[in-house]
Amino acid sequence: VPGVIFLFRLFTDTFVHSRRDLKGVVNAPFLGEIPMDKEIAKNKSGLVNKEGNDMVSEALRILRTNMTFMGKKGQVPQVVTFTSFNVGAGKTFISRNLAMSFAYVKKRVLLIDMDIRKGTLSRNFAKHELGLTHYLSDSSIALDDVIYPSGDHENLDILPAGPVAPNPAELLMDERLDEMIKVLRDRYDYIVIDNVPVGIIADATIANRIADITLFVVRAGKLDRRQLPDLETLYQEKKLNNLALILNGIDVKRWGYGYGYGYGYGYGHYGRYGYGQGYYGKAKK
Repeated sequence: VPGVIFLFRLFTDTFVHSRRDLKGVVNAPFLGEIPMDKEIAKNKSGLVNKEGNDMVSEALRILRTNMTFMGKKGQVPQVVTFTSFNVGAGKTFISRNLAMSFAYVKKRVLLIDMDIRKGTLSRNFAKHELGLTHYLSDSSIALDDVIYPSGDHENLDILPAGPVAPNPAELLMDERLDEMIKVLRDRYDYIVIDNVPVGIIADATIANRIADITLFVVRAGKLDRRQLPDLETLYQEKKLNNLALILNGIDVKRWGYGYGYGYGYGYGHYGRYGYGQGYYGKAKK
């Protein structure tokens, strides 16, 4: 009976759980895996430590390093946009912690909440009077009026979403957004953008023109494998600039990652470099 139950669960489970589920289906570059860490989930701030030796901290360092190989013409991607297929993939968590990871290595970083319909990222910071929607809709508002210290790190600033506008797609189509990013490129080393899920509304593809790299977050246990061909279509048709994948929320104990957790060299495309997963260090007991 237990064998029948396990087989039934195996054959009826259509969700992505590990990197193996993506291999051979999606050819986009794979930049890393973010493991599930209950200790960080319990942490009110939801942030990793500067010198943390936990799995999530190590995964973010690997992601930060692997991004450098995605630059065009030898230039490191400066404007990093996060998106996904579904709500709850973990875009906000990863974008905020990646921005902190850059700030820890003394880079000037701006974190932008471009989800101007919900403003999920902005809720993690103090409430601010002005935001992105104000700047895009009112030419009299200066850029410095909508940028604030994050309070998380001295090298990290935040540009909140602002109130929900009646015409968010039209605001993101405006040239004022392009001009804003052009100015910010000179001020900051990295600009990390938390964007909306792609496919649900048009905002993600409209605003993607400003991105140097698009990090598509796949949440383990939540994304149906039947959606992967749609993801491959996005990659092949280049609808998102410089698309790369991140697998978030993996269970390192359940899905065959072995003793300890590590990435080895782990960068680049499937089958091209052939490094994949390797022993990096022992996991916490």
